Parts: sequence; structure tokens; C-alpha cells
Amino acid sequence: MFLIVLMHTLYGCTFTISKILIKHAPPIFVIGVRMIIAGIILSLYANLFSKSKNTLDRTSLFYILQIAIFGIYFPYVLRYWALQYLPVTKTALIYNISPFAAYFFSYLFFKEKVTFKKWLGLIIGFAGIIPMLVAHSPSEATIHGFAFLSWAEIAMLVSVSCFSYGWVIMKKLVLHKDISPAKINGFNMLIGGTLALGTASILEAKPVIEAPLSFGIWLAIIILITNLICYNLYAILLKQYSATLIALAGLLAPVSAAITSWLYFGETLSWDLYLSGVLVLIGFLLFYLEELKIEKEAEQEDPEKYEEISE
Repeated sequence: MFLIVLMHTLYGCTFTISKILIKHAPPIFVIGVRMIIAGIILSLYANLFSKSKNTLDRTSLFYILQIAIFGIYFPYVLRYWALQYLPVTKTALIYNISPFAAYFFSYLFFKEKVTFKKWLGLIIGFAGIIPMLVAHSPSEATIHGFAFLSWAEIAMLVSVSCFSYGWVIMKKLVLHKDISPAKINGFNMLIGGTLALGTASILEAKPVIEAPLSFGIWLAIIILITNLICYNLYAILLKQYSATLIALAGLLAPVSAAITSWLYFGETLSWDLYLSGVLVLIGFLLFYLEELKIEKEAEQEDPEKYEEISE
């Protein structure tokens, strides 16, 4: 569990860094540059140091293409666009709906066991995001939306759904074939980054980077934390824990996002954000305790079945 906590704490800081980066350059352009640089680094590392010599078959390439599109391209393009209008903490909290999408996809692909307490935890957690979706910041009001949702919030909801689907497909890939996480993520990021740069050339004006030195430093930091540490750690943890459990632990990310955004941007927390955080925490605890119970029962009754669930 320590590695899951560390990963999400670091990941929360990147929401603030992302907002800093899009103040230096256009958002989709930033994503393209970030992913291509990270993809090159990971690909070089995989070729030089990875012990896995497995080649990619047709099924693996199909999975990688899906992850690149739904796990890299759509989630990050939509998130960076939404960050122009949403507070950092709210953006991070919206990402807490990823467990619900992850649980749905995991149920479809891996037939994860459904229990009343798990569903109760997910329902409480989902209810937790409603108060913050109803409340809008002044910048959100400028882009309107649908019903009580702004377009920025809708973009984030789609982003999270794609992100969760991408990581469930990642689990199918790592279980399908023993391939280095660095090699997988290197391909994903190169493809996703190329798609993002192509989109930027169509939708955004010619990029002008303000304060290039500051931009380069923050870009290097976010690549190190997210693309090199968190992504590969996530792929490794997927072999030990369920995609839903890892996603549920993501409620830790808004805490570090709130602290760093308060320190850098002076953002304050409103009552709806506090309420959302508490409800999501309760939902997470219910789900996690139930998952621990299921694993313990499986280990006692059938060690082979326990090993399968642990995957």
C-alpha cells in the first residue's frame, strides 16, 4: 500500500504543475511535447536496460494503440484544456470518479466480484462529487455547458472515463504478455504525443513559449514524476492489485493538489470541495475494507483462486 500512497501523492502535485505549464504555452502543444520527450526516454531505457526480450505480437500492438488513444491522447488533451477554466483542486477531485469507471470496465473484462459493500462504497463516493459539480468558479461560467455542468467539467468527465479504460486495457496487456512497462509506456506516449502535436497544429495558433527556462524546468519535473515514475509504477502495481483499488486510492491526489495549488496559486478550498473529499474518503474505505475481506477469504479457501484475484 505504501507505493500506492506515494504514487498518488506525487501524482497530485502534477495537477498544479500542469496548470503552471499551460500558462507558458498552449495546452495541447504542451501535451505533445511532454509525451514525445517521455516516450523517447522510456523507449531508450527499455531497449538498453530492460530484461524482457519479448516481442510485440498483433494483440499487444492492438492493446497499445488503444492505450495510446484512450489512456494518453484523449485524457490529457481534455484535462489540459479544462485546466484553463477549472481550479486545480477541483480538477484533481473530479479525477476521483475514475474508480467508478475502472470498476465498470474491470467487471466487464475481468469479472471482478460484485458485493453490496463495494457498490455502497462506489455510490457514496460518486455522490461525493456532486456538490463540487454544482458549484462553478467564475472562469467556468464563461464557457457555459449542459444542464448544471460546464463544458470544462464535461471534458474532465470524459477524460477520466477514457483514462480508466486505458488502464484497464493496460492490465489486459501486462497479463497477456510479459512486456516491460517502460517499453509499453514508451510506445503509448510516442503515439499519444504525436497525435497531440498533430491536433495542436490544427486547433492552436503557432506556439510561443513564455519564459523558456522556467517552462523547461517544470516540464522536466512533470515528466520525471508522471511519465517516468508514476506510469511505470502503476503498470507494476496492476500485477498485484485491482485497477479499481489503485484508482480508489487516487483520493490522496487532491490533497497534495490542494496544498501545492494553495502554495503556488493561492487557491482556497470551498465547502463543496471539503464535503466531496470526505464522502469520497468514506466510499474508498468501504470499498477497500471489503476488498481486503474478499482477498482473505479467497486465500483461506483456495490459494490458487487468491493468486488469480491478486493479479
